[in-house]
Amino acid sequence: MRKSLFFLFLTVMITLTACSGANNNAQSGSETGQAGQADQAEQAASQGASAEVPQEETELIVAGQEIAASLDPVQPLTSSYLRNIGAAEALFKVDADGKVVPELAESATETDARTWEIKLKPGIRFWSGRALDADAAIASLERSKSQDPQAQPFLKELTFAKADELTIRVSTEREHLPVPLNLSYYQTILHNAEAKHDAVGTMDLTGMYRVVEFTPKQKMTLERNNDYWGQKPRIERVVYEEIADEQTRVLSVLSGRSHVALNVSPTSLTQFKDGSEAEISATPAANTQTIYLNLSRPQLQDVRVRQALSWALNREELVVLAAEGQSFPVATWLSSNPAYAEARSAVYDKSDPEKAAQLLEEAGWQLGSDGIRYKDGEPLTVLLMTWGGDKALGEALQNQWTQVGIQAEVRHGDYSLIETARESGDWDASIEAWSTFGEEFALLSGQYSPQGSANYGGYDDKETQGLLSGLSEASDEETRRQLALRINEHVALQAPVVSLFPRPQITAVSKRLQGFVPHFRQFENVVNANLSVAAK
Repeated sequence: MRKSLFFLFLTVMITLTACSGANNNAQSGSETGQAGQADQAEQAASQGASAEVPQEETELIVAGQEIAASLDPVQPLTSSYLRNIGAAEALFKVDADGKVVPELAESATETDARTWEIKLKPGIRFWSGRALDADAAIASLERSKSQDPQAQPFLKELTFAKADELTIRVSTEREHLPVPLNLSYYQTILHNAEAKHDAVGTMDLTGMYRVVEFTPKQKMTLERNNDYWGQKPRIERVVYEEIADEQTRVLSVLSGRSHVALNVSPTSLTQFKDGSEAEISATPAANTQTIYLNLSRPQLQDVRVRQALSWALNREELVVLAAEGQSFPVATWLSSNPAYAEARSAVYDKSDPEKAAQLLEEAGWQLGSDGIRYKDGEPLTVLLMTWGGDKALGEALQNQWTQVGIQAEVRHGDYSLIETARESGDWDASIEAWSTFGEEFALLSGQYSPQGSANYGGYDDKETQGLLSGLSEASDEETRRQLALRINEHVALQAPVVSLFPRPQITAVSKRLQGFVPHFRQFENVVNANLSVAAK
């Protein structure tokens, strides 16, 4: 599976116009399928009650670990939730095979080394009825570019201009920038920039489902958009609920109350063994479970201490203890992307507690009689903040660091606690998993440039910035690849973060739900038009 994804990712720059044709064919196939179902229903009716057409439920219930706190697409993570549930769309999307395909766009053409032309599909309208034309699309992208820090790495090098009513001309700062790939990122969903996105009645998107009810961090209810431009969804209503407790979320799908439960912990897999009510979808994800270190903390300013934190870890054991074996170890951030799999064991090629101890001693941290290391009378401490399904991982890390004399404390809670701690600066380490799939410069600068949206620890290294500059100017694919590998390895040596393994992406799906598509970016790809739920 990983090998196939590797080749798919390497060929992600596909002929988009052909993909558009493929999409049209797929839609025609769906219409043909629906016509076939109608014929079957008519035939069944003629044969009598013994051949009744199976009944379908009209409501889909999705249980997530958390849902959006806002309806505004430029707010953190809001776009991924809206896209996931069928309310929002972007110009392009990445399909389950890792290919970039048109969504609201009809086609994309690279007209020269620094220019693309993107044609919009005709006849698309926002929920309000306003046409999605070049002006509206540009206004949306510019709003995201100026107000959304998560979208900026993917938009900041792009300049948008109107070529005609349905054509956008995109100028790029670098040559041969893969613009469709950048514009497939979920934070680039198109929204009516003139609308207020502060309430259900004022938000304005293009998706197949319209939001009709919203309670932040609790529940979102959506109804089918009967004026939708594309294939109409079979299910009439979608309910997206936040169920923070993982066991309660699992029980909701096992009991038949929910049809999809997201973010299932590997520790819950045994509950699905009989497979009577639900089954597990576990598609490998291109992300890296990462410990971000606060480099303003005195004990973490010494690179030897940071390196020791990584050498001390037995990643194979972490995969077993924290992921039930549903992942694989990676020692560098970018290497969870199958296209960079050769870097998985770069730098930290094995667990080496002895080397970790040596580095700590060189940094002046001596082992005390209580098994804790001290320097100038102060213990070597690390406060690790975890959230969601990472409690077991935090405990496993605590145990492994303790073995080399590091006094580790784990604080598990809601993600908002981590955000608050980052704002105040009162934290040592926290765990998060960012996607490693995408355009390399945007990904790596987002993590390691001083202004990067995921540079939580304040990493600022001249050599890294020089390599990033070279990556931004590289015009051919192989040069970009080699520079990305160099940045990846250099950062691992500097150790502002500790890379662990791809976070398992486990989704529980009711056996009554038909049409569900496993996706390596499942967090934004749950709802599709072909879903149906068989009645009990």
